[in-house]
Amino acid sequence: MDFEDIYDYAKAHEKWFNKKLNLWNGIPSSGTFRNVFRLIPAEQFIEIFLKWINSIVKAQTNKQIIIDGKAIRGATEKCTNGNIPYIVSGYLADIGISIGQVKVEDKLNEITAIPELLEIMDIDGCIITIDAIGTQTEIMDEIIKKGGNFVLPVKLNNKGANKETIDFFNGAIEKNFNEKIKSKKKKDKFEYTNSYQEKFEVYITRENTHGREEERIYVKTNNVRWLKDKKWKHIKSVIMAINNTTVNDNSVRYYFSSIDLPVEEIAKIIRKHWQIENNLHWVLDMYFYEDLSRNRKDNALENLSILKKLCYNIIKMDKRYDKLNKNGNLIKLSTKRKMNSYIDYPEEFEELLTTVIPQIYKM
Repeated sequence: MDFEDIYDYAKAHEKWFNKKLNLWNGIPSSGTFRNVFRLIPAEQFIEIFLKWINSIVKAQTNKQIIIDGKAIRGATEKCTNGNIPYIVSGYLADIGISIGQVKVEDKLNEITAIPELLEIMDIDGCIITIDAIGTQTEIMDEIIKKGGNFVLPVKLNNKGANKETIDFFNGAIEKNFNEKIKSKKKKDKFEYTNSYQEKFEVYITRENTHGREEERIYVKTNNVRWLKDKKWKHIKSVIMAINNTTVNDNSVRYYFSSIDLPVEEIAKIIRKHWQIENNLHWVLDMYFYEDLSRNRKDNALENLSILKKLCYNIIKMDKRYDKLNKNGNLIKLSTKRKMNSYIDYPEEFEELLTTVIPQIYKM
């Protein structure tokens, strides 16, 4: 979705828009739309967006907020070897909507934008997940200061914390552990005790997906005394996540958590983190063509990104097309088919504006 697309849609349904808005001079040109979006103060636009979100999401205690950056490659100033513009977004995983964004300023990176995003979002009582780039003590401090908690991956290039974590689990998880996890159950949960009488919570999932068998093993400890540096003061538990597959792309990752939850809950939080890539970012690129957007002047890029997220949220919360099949299972209409209905049938779009959006406030 770009300013030309906005114009084309409005022009195709000019009679309907004129009836509703009394457009004496017809549909504004794409250039007019572009100029308006360049001039709108992005800080005020995101403030309005956040007020709207907060009026909808009234209770989000223990909800997971995923933070991740996304490139807008089409807006790169290639002729001047410019940086690729990035937008860092917040995503409320439990509901599946976007709840905030900050543009990464030129010649800076996501580390500088993440604290800005945390500052404008309401994260009280929420659990924050970020890629390894966010595993910074300053970011952890900001999350705790604002009443949130975190589950963050240990950075591979952090020689101190990464080495200490690997050394601890290598010494604590003994050979008998492999015997204990042998099973054909789809899910296992048990307590493992080594010869030093150290106790670990273990949760295992097994599934066949994409033509391969995949086994995920999560091992959690509340013993964090071996973390020598006092800067890790917020950490309550450490998790080792092992991913075994039949195509030999096995991996081991480690996570720091500021909240002491059962290992099964931590495992779900770790897995949910990828929702922002698979749901939000993928949809923005596939259906809103965000990665192809060439708008880069003034506030146009940031404001258009906010508008796309607003549309994304409305589409996600439009439940008109959800139906139960004969087996009682809920069948949801895809984002693409919802958008086709809005485009092809103005009455569907009108109902969206007059009925669906007002109902959202009553959720």
